[in-house]
Amino acid sequence: MTEISKAYEPQAVETKWYSFWQENDCFTADPGRVSDSRTAYSIVIPPPNVTGVLHMGHVLNNTIQDILARKARMDGKEVLWLPGTDHAGIATQSVVERKLIKEGAMRHRDDLGREKLLEHIWEWKEKHGGIIIEQLKKLGASCDWSRLRFTMDEDYTRCVQRIFVDLYEKGLIYRGKRMVNWCPKSLTALSDEEVIMKEQNSQLYYFKVQVVEEPDTWLEIATTRPETIPGDTAFAVNPKDPRYGHLVGKHAIRPLPVENQAHLPIVADEHIDIEFGTGVLKVTPAHDKVDFEIGQRNGVEAIEVIAANGKMNDLAGEELAGMDRFEARKAAAARLEGIGSLTRTEDYKNNVGFSERADVPIEPRLSEQWFLKYPSQDEARGCVANGSMKFYPERWSKTYDYWM
Repeated sequence: MTEISKAYEPQAVETKWYSFWQENDCFTADPGRVSDSRTAYSIVIPPPNVTGVLHMGHVLNNTIQDILARKARMDGKEVLWLPGTDHAGIATQSVVERKLIKEGAMRHRDDLGREKLLEHIWEWKEKHGGIIIEQLKKLGASCDWSRLRFTMDEDYTRCVQRIFVDLYEKGLIYRGKRMVNWCPKSLTALSDEEVIMKEQNSQLYYFKVQVVEEPDTWLEIATTRPETIPGDTAFAVNPKDPRYGHLVGKHAIRPLPVENQAHLPIVADEHIDIEFGTGVLKVTPAHDKVDFEIGQRNGVEAIEVIAANGKMNDLAGEELAGMDRFEARKAAAARLEGIGSLTRTEDYKNNVGFSERADVPIEPRLSEQWFLKYPSQDEARGCVANGSMKFYPERWSKTYDYWM
């Protein structure tokens, strides 16, 4: 007679039974068994990123899914719990690049070239994707492993492309320029999670601009980035500000570049804080997220004066073109002083976003992005109200309706 252990031994017990379940296809779904009396029940696993290993959040989430899948099998349903991992795009590339730089294999991705870098990324996926799957199995996840997917599988990619084209042909997606976080060293867009805010000791530059229709009127403006002045396309004030409200619709002269001192419109924007700074903003839609929104609301064009590599382009003017953005900052301040536009400078502490990848300040940059047209609020609420989409527990349907 086999002696029963006095303590639970998970290694022996769990390995034995998980192997039994797999050998007997206990988790394998068969569409042929679906019938009126044996309904289908499926869960698509939220695929974990192959950037690392599972954490406690994954453990909780997948335990809940496992409970639902096992309960459905007990209820006689044909269950498919579809497993998979996600390529995580930029995040995985970033992790692999940091690893290669640390190992001395490269200083920049251009050192390796696209194909070689992709080889390293696929090697990372094979290693860490396998670790994640083994972790899920250790948890006892009752997934159908015969259907394991990866979001860069060839057939999966073709499906994504087909749906993308289908949405485009139906007019449900459209393209437009939007601000992205741009790393001028890595030459790539960054997610918000890859931007690290750091407090910096900066300079605040005050300069004055002349109102065209009132030559005796000058407006003082503060900026930490005088190098972007050539990209200014408007000046903005709060229309409720008694100091400047009467100037809305008039124009002021942009001081840089000196060979193109354009007359820019003074626009109204109620989002401007009357109490902050001088109350007048320079609007640079191509290089600032707030300014981009102001420009959109007022129909102001965007002029890009900083190239993807962080150097000033020809639109920045003869004196700044070709300079690094930080070199151009000093040169622009000196030029403002030379033409009598700079009124004062002061020390200023501010938070600056840094690229997690390259540890350099990011650039807000306009980029062509795709957008999905969402259904109207009434349609979105209606699909829950009429029962075509359900929340479990049911109380979350009220939360959803309130949120909408």
